[in-house]
Amino acid sequence: MNRWIRNRARRFVPLVLGLVLTTAAAAPAAAAGPSPSTAEAAGGDYRIGHSQPIDSVNPFGQQNAISNSVSQLGYDLLLNYRTEDGRPDLDRSLASAYETSPDGRTWTFTLHPDITWSDGRPFTSADVKWTYEAALTNETNVLGGYVTNIEEVTAPDDRTVVMRLDKADARLESVFIPILPRHVFASRPVESLDKAPIPMPAVTTAPFRLVSYKKGGTTVLEANPRFRGERPPMQRVLFVHYQAGEAALRDIKLGSLDMVADGDATWVSRLRTESGITVWSAPAPGFSEIAFNSCPPGGAGACTGPAENVRTKVVQDPAIRRALAWGIDRDNLSRTLHAGQNKPADGLISPYYTAYYHSFAEDPEIGYAYDPAKARAILEDGGWTCGTEGPCVKGGVRAEFELMVRSTSTQDQNSVRRIRAWAAEIGITIHMSVVTEDALNNTIYNPGARTGTYAPSFDAFYWAWSGDVATPDLNLEVLRTGNSWSDTYYSNPAYDRASLTALHTVDLSRRTAAMREAQRIALTDLPYIPTVYAAAIVLTRDDTWHGYQPSPATGAGSPFGTNWGQLTGLRPGPEPGTTAATASPGGLLSTPAWLAVALLTAGAGYGIGRRRGARPAAVRDWTDE
Repeated sequence: MNRWIRNRARRFVPLVLGLVLTTAAAAPAAAAGPSPSTAEAAGGDYRIGHSQPIDSVNPFGQQNAISNSVSQLGYDLLLNYRTEDGRPDLDRSLASAYETSPDGRTWTFTLHPDITWSDGRPFTSADVKWTYEAALTNETNVLGGYVTNIEEVTAPDDRTVVMRLDKADARLESVFIPILPRHVFASRPVESLDKAPIPMPAVTTAPFRLVSYKKGGTTVLEANPRFRGERPPMQRVLFVHYQAGEAALRDIKLGSLDMVADGDATWVSRLRTESGITVWSAPAPGFSEIAFNSCPPGGAGACTGPAENVRTKVVQDPAIRRALAWGIDRDNLSRTLHAGQNKPADGLISPYYTAYYHSFAEDPEIGYAYDPAKARAILEDGGWTCGTEGPCVKGGVRAEFELMVRSTSTQDQNSVRRIRAWAAEIGITIHMSVVTEDALNNTIYNPGARTGTYAPSFDAFYWAWSGDVATPDLNLEVLRTGNSWSDTYYSNPAYDRASLTALHTVDLSRRTAAMREAQRIALTDLPYIPTVYAAAIVLTRDDTWHGYQPSPATGAGSPFGTNWGQLTGLRPGPEPGTTAATASPGGLLSTPAWLAVALLTAGAGYGIGRRRGARPAAVRDWTDE
């Protein structure tokens, strides 16, 4: 999960202040001294720049994709994901084997022997049992959707875990539930576990353990001295938050970063001739969307009804939604704002999921190709009177609403500006409102009439979802009534049935058919208007580390975000035999000086500068394949 964009399904996002000016002045001075040319120069650190904030380091409370990346490095799953294809990696997982009953309702996991936590305590099946039961019991944690079908978890011995389900669950072998140490957390109230701080240093079985966290600053993981496998080649992993992606781009050019984890699609063409940087571009789980307040007047799930300020007669009118869907030029958005990397979206399931993807682009009812004339006709058929100027009117209500967009995403703001112009052409007035991510979340989770409920106070917002590594179920779950990821508070029993049928069906053909039915319902009701599919844009330096492993291994893949092995498999320095390996050291900024500047400026941004390496960037662009 996860937004980005919120992520893992998580939403993709960004937010940070002032790290730029002070560091910009300090960076050149730091670079002026002796300049090491490999990762060894950074004291064994691996430095990741990102613009999405790490909203939490508690796996039960994380919303954002980058936060899940921290947990992916700092914790093990029962079944870690394999780099090549996202399937279970039994060599690197906590489980060495698993089997299911013929009806798919009993899963038995056998654990690897002799695994210890980083504090020296033995890892056992009791830790897995406690973690899954906590996800079941805590009502507000973000992992709850993964365990809804589990009736019972037992641990018959130290190396065996048995899960009994009320229905088959096709996603159970790919769930993202980091396993936490029972002996650390069991004394805490489980009902508030998702809001609990993580003790530092964190206790883990993974190759890295979290030692410090600062939202909007630098989050640090260090090598776990008791890790069961080969010791990681880097001593620390630093997640460095930037308010703007361009600042991270400057810093990776300067040499003060090894990776930018969430690059901009426009960088792919800009960096084709850049020296010393590889640009990885690949399809990713998820999509960007216009999200409408869909909370029914009488409430549904966790919402008790929309707030009084919401323009429900506009944003919940089917004609408004369908007209706007036909009135948006997605090809234009993809081509001009996303440099062709993010493809036009015609559904909720990204082409990243090759076995599950289905294109609705040619569907005459829900294909939503750009057709302003059809959009205006839909408004008129829906009872809206439209003139040559200003918004359409129906029963004295003007066809206008507020569309919120995050202040940290220039690309999303530009998308909304274009959408606003297209909407005006068909008779819908959009008031663009640029807000912080926290302000947006406050409107989504505006307190409702009862404790633990919400009265969403937004008209609509523009954001995006990422998704899980192996299956697209999460991208359907976010619209299911009452689920922990709900942000529009959409509720349709037919959609719930179809998406749950997909989840409970093991046969792939019947499973994908149910997914298509769920998407068809959602694309008819349009709680979301999808605009473009997600793309993973990652930048890596060629002269500090080598051995990057793209996931998936076939076609275009990303070198980050699937598992911890993508980092532990790296080796310091440039690839032997390459021109980068024989290049002069240049002016890399060493981590100790760089980090000192970062700490002194309390998260302001980093040095403005540029260092050219020995060869042009290798651009792994999936649109060229």
